[in-house]
Amino acid sequence: MNDPGASARDAERAAAAGLAAETVVAPAAPAPAAIEARGLRKTYTEEDGSELTVLDGVEVRVAPGEAVAIIGASGAGKSTLLHLLGGLDRPTAGAVLLDGHDLATLPEKELAALRNRRIGFVFQFHHLLREFSALENVMIPQLIAGTDPAAAAERARELLDAVGLGRRLTHRPSELSGGEQQRVAVARALANRPVVLLADEPSGNLDSHTSEQLHDLFFRLRAEHGVAMVLATHNRELADRADRILLVKDCQLRSFYPA
Repeated sequence: MNDPGASARDAERAAAAGLAAETVVAPAAPAPAAIEARGLRKTYTEEDGSELTVLDGVEVRVAPGEAVAIIGASGAGKSTLLHLLGGLDRPTAGAVLLDGHDLATLPEKELAALRNRRIGFVFQFHHLLREFSALENVMIPQLIAGTDPAAAAERARELLDAVGLGRRLTHRPSELSGGEQQRVAVARALANRPVVLLADEPSGNLDSHTSEQLHDLFFRLRAEHGVAMVLATHNRELADRADRILLVKDCQLRSFYPA
């Protein structure tokens, strides 16, 4: 069976106001979404030829600057959903809309370019390049996007300073703590000024104190940069800080209301 975890996861309220007894203003058009999924389905083929459906008919719309937490049991499809939203995997059916593009239909080269410019990723494992310094790791996505090296270095310094690592610019990942490595990963994710930040269990490998610091960082940077965030997490404290919590269960995505 293909491993889902390895795959490289409202009605808008219409306001009508009467200017006179017989006059009604038309409903306002909904604001553009930062990212939107329509009818997402993801099915994997097992070794015996049978199909395993992980997500089926998933709909989600994330507004600019909104923080949405995705929760659910292990294996429910949280990571799969983030991979689909980020264009790291393609759905079996449905669409992911970003900047007017359906990620599922873009050729690989165009998809990679759009991912690089418009989506930031933070994973449970930081995936920093070990042979490069913190500064260089944050520069790399910018250089791939064609940014001038001097401008990329300046932006990387600004972000590393913003995440509290202004004095650790030349340190390589092996010289940084786990929490510091994740801070570099967050800075890297913001390097190209993305419209949406996708984080998959970002504090899953950190102790509770470091996790809390990282969560504070996420929401401070959200306020400063206006980036939308989709956070897949088992950490209830992180989920509770989001604007909305959505639950993945039985291949569906639904609003979560605590008991």
